[in-house]
Amino acid sequence: MYNEGLMGEPEQFTAGTAELLVVVLFQILFIAFAIQSYLIGNSARSFWCIVYFVLTLIPFVFERQFGVTFPFGLKMMVAFAFFVHLWGRMTLWYWQMPLYDKFAHAVAAVAVGLIIFSCYLYLDHLEFVKKRPFFKKQVRILSSQKTDVLVGTAIILILMGLFWEIGEYAIDVVHGTTYNFGFVDSVTDFMGNLIGLFIVLYIVNRSIDSIPPGEHLDYLLREPP
Repeated sequence: MYNEGLMGEPEQFTAGTAELLVVVLFQILFIAFAIQSYLIGNSARSFWCIVYFVLTLIPFVFERQFGVTFPFGLKMMVAFAFFVHLWGRMTLWYWQMPLYDKFAHAVAAVAVGLIIFSCYLYLDHLEFVKKRPFFKKQVRILSSQKTDVLVGTAIILILMGLFWEIGEYAIDVVHGTTYNFGFVDSVTDFMGNLIGLFIVLYIVNRSIDSIPPGEHLDYLLREPP
């Protein structure tokens, strides 16, 4: 599929264009939910709809500001994770459908994992393209950079999942809410996180393997031809 460019030449309908359209759809939904929430007097939900709208714009702003292109799927997954969270609260599915909560954890883990991976890519970009390394010396902990990225992404994502569960429990204790339903709920939430983690590690592994010989991680931040 393609459309006509400015000079009459066919312009490819790329994966990036498809991802942009998906994000725009979620943005429209966030605005619609914000208006609907405001009209029924739920100003708090309306506020968070606007917050999610703004947060989904950050990857686009970052790309434009720093001249990079995030790997396909990152921007779409961030928007989808916010939508899943918002929809679960609006419909009460978080409380009425326990499996929905686990699904939301898996989706959020994929989104956060892709963000972590993109941070590794950008650090590599600073080191080899901008010649302004974040660290004064190259940081290599394990046998290869690929292993470092895989293990590092897994550790950071697991720790963030644990802190999230602790945070839910703390909020319930302080405010008397019901975000955490006990030990079984925490364990199954963590299982949802692990599913998301395995998906992320598969994506990261395939992405790194796709880098041509002689190129660095920052190759994945370039606009595809």
